[in-house]
Formats: sequence, C-alpha cells, structure tokens
Amino acid sequence: MKNKPWLSNWSFIVILLLVGSTAWAGPIRISGTGAAISTIKQVTEAYRQQHPEIQWQFLLPPMGSSGAIKALTTHQLDVALTGRPLKKEEESTGLTQEWIGRSPFIFVVHKNLPVTNISMAQLTEMYAGRQKVWPDGSRVRVVLRPAADADTTLLKSLSPAMDEAITTAHAHRAPGSAMADTDIDLADMVEKVPGGLGAVALTLILAENRPLKGLILDGKAPTVEALENNSYLHSKPLFVVTRTEASEPVRGMVDFIHSAQARALLAQFGISVIKR
Repeated sequence: MKNKPWLSNWSFIVILLLVGSTAWAGPIRISGTGAAISTIKQVTEAYRQQHPEIQWQFLLPPMGSSGAIKALTTHQLDVALTGRPLKKEEESTGLTQEWIGRSPFIFVVHKNLPVTNISMAQLTEMYAGRQKVWPDGSRVRVVLRPAADADTTLLKSLSPAMDEAITTAHAHRAPGSAMADTDIDLADMVEKVPGGLGAVALTLILAENRPLKGLILDGKAPTVEALENNSYLHSKPLFVVTRTEASEPVRGMVDFIHSAQARALLAQFGISVIKR
C-alpha cells in the first residue's frame, strides 16, 4: 500500500492539537488569602459563563498568601491570591503578580454587639489587654493573627502605639484572647466568641454575608467609597499571582479580572480597583 502524505499530515495536526489541549488539562487550582477567595469565586463564575469548558478548583481551607506562593512554585497551584506583594526572592522563582484591588481593612464585631463606633486609642488599649470590657460591660475578646502574618504587619503599621500593643499581645497573651491562623478562622471566631474583636478585609465579610459589622473608626465609616475619597485610610491590598508560563485559560482569567464586568463584582464585594 502506498503512503498517503495527506494522511500523515493530518495525523500530525491531530497529535499537535491533542498535545496542546493537555497543556491545561484538569481544573485550574486556586488558593491563597481567605480575604479574596469568596470574591474571586464570584469572578470566576462570571468568567465560566463565557468559558464553560474551563473548570475551577478552590482548594480549602485557604493556604494564606505565603503558603499559596510556595504551592505555586511547586506546581501544586495554578493561581495564588495574595494579600501582599511578592518579595524579591519570590519574583526570582518565575512568578508574576497583577493588582486586583484593595479592600478596607476593618475592625469587626458580631452584628448584635451594641457598639458601632470606636477610636484607635480604644483599640490600642483593647489589643494591649488594658481595656477589658465593652461599654455594655461584656468582656472584650481580641482575636489575633500569627506574628509573621501579613495582617499582623498591617495592624502594626496603623500607629506606633498599635505596633506596641500588638507586640505586647503576642508576647503576653491576654486572658480571653484567641489566635486565628487565617482570615476565615478569625471571622469564625469573632462570630462565635461573645465580645469578639478582630481585623479583616471588608470583602470577606460582604462576599460571605457574615453576621459581622465593621466599626466606624475615629468617625470614619469603613467603606469602599470612604477608602476612595481618602477619608478612611486603612486597606488590605490584593494581588493575583501566577507563573510566568501560565496556561492560556489562566491568563484569560487574569485578564478578565480587569474587565468592566469583573470590576463591578469587585466593587459589589468591597474591593476598590484604585491603586494608591
């Protein structure tokens, strides 16, 4: 039987297509900071309406920023959501980051606690363990994050007095204080522990419809609008991190985050895309 060159050519093309299709076989695996997980789920769901062939897998519990970055470098993840920019040594491992936005970094209590306003001076006393009760007489129970966590660094940056209070809180754990490994753990504890107080990004509270409320701080409401007009000054930055050789679906999703449709969702769930 004579060779059929046209058949060989078509076979080669089919092989190329099959090889190319396996470049992103399986679901796109995502994890990272708990502050962004639920909101980005909403964004990927909107993207899936346009690309139903792409599957997504959010690995839970969230790995946190540093854990997700490490998992990305070892190909255990395809996308990392982080609450801090990449460090120089992380950039050198072949990773790239893009800005998602920033969400008000707020102090939260259970919605039924009869308090709506607080001052930075009062918060400092509470975190240091010197102010032990709320105005209604119930006990203040501060929920901390690990000393090396990005949110702890963010808390310390609010003021020199808060820096000292957080350092004291970690060194000499006040009776009744608790330690939360992730943003989601913190929100869970503040919900369940009577008199709980913690700091977290607004987007987590909105996207998960938590029974928590953000306290008005020194007369400033912790909203996206206040963040954008510079009346509320405290925010948590959010980034999406991928490998530089990311697959086409991953790149497509990252590009979609910057679309008007995605930005509307980000705003709905407490994220401003304005970078300052």
